[in-house]
Amino acid sequence: MGYFSENNGLIGFDQFNNQTSEGLRECQQGGFWAVRSHLTAYPEEPALISMPTGSGKTALMMMISFALSEKQVLVVTASDILRNQTAEKFRELDGLKDADILEDEIETPSVKIINNRVTDEEQWDEIDEDVVVALPQNISSVYNTRQYDREIVDPPIDKFDLVFFDEAHRSRAPSWMNLLNTFQSAKQILLTATPFRQDRQSLPGRLVYHYPLSNAIEEGLYQPLSLDSISAREEDEPDQVFAARAKKRIQEMRNSFDDAKMLVRCGGIKEAKSLERIYQSEGLEVKAIHSDRTSKQNSKRLKKLREGDIDGVIAVGMLGEGIDITNLKLAVLHEPPKSFAFTLQLLGRVTRPTEDGEVQAQVIADPVDLAKSGVEDEVKKLYHEDEGWKDLVPEIASDYTESHSPVSVGSSRRVLRGVDEGDLEPYLSTRLYDVTPDQFGPLNTIDLGDDVVAYKLPRTDDDFVGLITQRKQRPTWGKKTPLYHRQYDLHLFYYHEDTRTLFEATSSPGSLADEIREILLEGDADLYGGESLVRVIQGDEDIEYQVAGLANALGSSGSLPTYKMLLGDRVEGAVRQTDAKAFTHGHAVAEVDGETVGISNDQGRVWSSGRRKVDQFIDWCNDIGDKLERFEDVTTPPRLGLGEITRIRSFPESVIFGTLNPKLRRIDVEIDTQTVASSGVRQEIKELALTSLQCSGTDSGVVQFEFIPQEGAVALSGEYDVSSNEVRGEITKCQFIIDEEGERSELPGDSFFDKYKPYFYTGDGSLVSNGRGHRIRHELSDVPDECFIDESRIDWEECATWNEYDITKNGNSTEPERRIDVHGWVEEYIEDNGESGQIVFCDHTQGEIADYVQIEHSDRRITFYHCKARNKGKNSGARLESVREVVDQVHRSISWIKYSGLPEQILYRLENTEYPHFISGKDKFEEFQVDFLPMEWDFTVCVVQPGLDHENARSSENLNTVLLTCKEWLEGVDADFRIIGDPNNQVLSLDG
Repeated sequence: MGYFSENNGLIGFDQFNNQTSEGLRECQQGGFWAVRSHLTAYPEEPALISMPTGSGKTALMMMISFALSEKQVLVVTASDILRNQTAEKFRELDGLKDADILEDEIETPSVKIINNRVTDEEQWDEIDEDVVVALPQNISSVYNTRQYDREIVDPPIDKFDLVFFDEAHRSRAPSWMNLLNTFQSAKQILLTATPFRQDRQSLPGRLVYHYPLSNAIEEGLYQPLSLDSISAREEDEPDQVFAARAKKRIQEMRNSFDDAKMLVRCGGIKEAKSLERIYQSEGLEVKAIHSDRTSKQNSKRLKKLREGDIDGVIAVGMLGEGIDITNLKLAVLHEPPKSFAFTLQLLGRVTRPTEDGEVQAQVIADPVDLAKSGVEDEVKKLYHEDEGWKDLVPEIASDYTESHSPVSVGSSRRVLRGVDEGDLEPYLSTRLYDVTPDQFGPLNTIDLGDDVVAYKLPRTDDDFVGLITQRKQRPTWGKKTPLYHRQYDLHLFYYHEDTRTLFEATSSPGSLADEIREILLEGDADLYGGESLVRVIQGDEDIEYQVAGLANALGSSGSLPTYKMLLGDRVEGAVRQTDAKAFTHGHAVAEVDGETVGISNDQGRVWSSGRRKVDQFIDWCNDIGDKLERFEDVTTPPRLGLGEITRIRSFPESVIFGTLNPKLRRIDVEIDTQTVASSGVRQEIKELALTSLQCSGTDSGVVQFEFIPQEGAVALSGEYDVSSNEVRGEITKCQFIIDEEGERSELPGDSFFDKYKPYFYTGDGSLVSNGRGHRIRHELSDVPDECFIDESRIDWEECATWNEYDITKNGNSTEPERRIDVHGWVEEYIEDNGESGQIVFCDHTQGEIADYVQIEHSDRRITFYHCKARNKGKNSGARLESVREVVDQVHRSISWIKYSGLPEQILYRLENTEYPHFISGKDKFEEFQVDFLPMEWDFTVCVVQPGLDHENARSSENLNTVLLTCKEWLEGVDADFRIIGDPNNQVLSLDG
């Protein structure tokens, strides 16, 4: 058995007795029991104790040694001075005898100081003292380098059963980590004044006890420290000025405390030697301690200081850690350390209370020097971790922690210490919402639940709310683990009443920002769209685009990307005329009157470069508000030539066609209707068109519709309100199952329609979706003659034009028996007008590509035919209902134009649906499939409607607009538009 286990019965420590001034300190008791508790649960994990400097960590090490060690104890320290001091305290059991928990007559432990590198295993065997105190550079093999003849030998892993690491904020260093790994079988205790390093990395081990500095001050372990500012840098001999001021202050102190000493800090050994002479000239005996002196020499000078033989010491970065000299009352900072955290630790040496009355400890420093050493940032960090720093160094801390500190609101009563509104520099990035004045409630109580703490900035007023939120965040790759970190986010809300605009800037967009906004607002708020944001990129001078993003307004296509982004100087020149037919503006970055400005249409966002203070951020928002007013009538981005897009509250014309979002054509979607009807089923969506379209008789902003997912399915009712931009009704109560590239997700109806907004088309050619109307900029006034197939190629005389198709099955045959209906006529037309050896595929069934797909290999042309019959009881003419489905047919084709997967889709339709089949050229399809490169082929969409009079179609304004819009869309995807109708009143002669 070792010394400590043999004598642990002599410890007179009763944790149930109240402490006295002569007993153990509160933090020593807490640290002791925290370690004992930790080892019952995590014996293999190092215990980390955080206690303020000078609170008695060495005595705590001794208490723990008596309780836990049965062999030998190793203490790893950071410096020669600290090593010698620790060894001396263990030899005398200093701290435990003073606390009156050990008898003075007790035999003390033997202590070994390792002064040199241990390079032989036998040296370790010869060490049999109860306590060993060492520096890492003498016992860690990490320090083996070529400059030494012999290498350090790591201690035997079972040599010590208890290892202390003092000043453990160094423990991330490789040498310390090496020792931690070496002694994994021993109980390991780390002690530090802060549980974080200066680089903010956490320390190894589990933090089992943290004693706040504020508690230490309350317990009387520290006294406040006053700042004596001196502008010495403006003088010719600044060091002499410092010394003269130091002499004056130490003499004043000695009137009350005759043993007051000083600590002088400088930046280098050369300066320290010079300061010895300067202070000597002022009649003060101060001695330098630094690394050029031996450990024995430095210890000798510290002993003189303790015994009152000299007035002070000059330190070159050596007295920040662990030195316990209670008569230091004055610190003189000729050059503060680069880290002010280290400076404050150094100043802690002069804040110990005196027994002979109250003597105010002081620090002499030049404020300019403190600023250079990062005092402002460091004080705020320390004050944020422990508000006791404000009481310890009030004159320093008050300059940086008192003004504009955020106050807590909601579920927390804490204050976010050390944070000044003037320190906040948000990015110039904001989302814009349309909000009425009575909606915005800046004084509402912000309660975000138990998991989020919210701190409100003090400047909250009628038009501004600023919040800092704190929450625990788990890593995305370990949501179920106990791992987390504290996430701080900034949220700013500013209301510009003249434009009814709420500006929202947040470092955490998403659910948290949404929750805060919902608390601040009464009712919903519309996010600004591109029709408003384009006003922000207007200027007094011509703007220069750096980025122009174009959003697809028609749906997916092989030649039409979902999004097109143009980069570089003068990108407006790269926008083609055809782009205006298929794209609307998405986002843009431009140089506007000397400032870089960005807008994002779908996010309602405006941004500019850089960060600004909160006041400057508000000024920037006001500038945006001024532009929203000034350019109120502008609805298109300058110089891009794109079509107009506007936020609308009602449909501009009657709705002629509606469809689910075209993106769904390329996605497998199922709908589950069991939530709306007892007979409901889960089924695949094979059709996107919305039927039975009817605008509300009382509200031109609402269109009612029915949706039939596939042939034979029950119709689902619904309505779209363009004013509120939402889908309502029976269809929103269904569940939607989406399979997109193997990723399956299930969405309730309201979420589905939030993500996939339906499309509606009106008689004036507008596309309406997401609460906005997009109007193509038509280059032509009429549908060109070239779009109509020449009458010499059209002869309806032998066709029952009122009958689209007629299928009769003979026995088990799947081939139809045909007569000359519209489909039969089209087959003959394709055969007569196509190239020899062409491929013709009939796909007339639900989810079709087209009724017929014509592939002319030699000409490299693919034509999609969409066939409709006329109304038998009416003559041919120019009725809107006769082409109502043309929009759907064109939209259906856009999805397949220039699409590389077209051959595979044809085969899929052939193999997985009942009716589709090859009319001709089946034997040549494999060659086409291998040879098909979409961009080498031309595409045509041909609409067949025998009831459509060619001349009247162009003279009818609404009908002409619909057909012209289809032509413009197809041009946007590099395809031709053709119409086969009635060019010469042939249909009239049949039914007249």
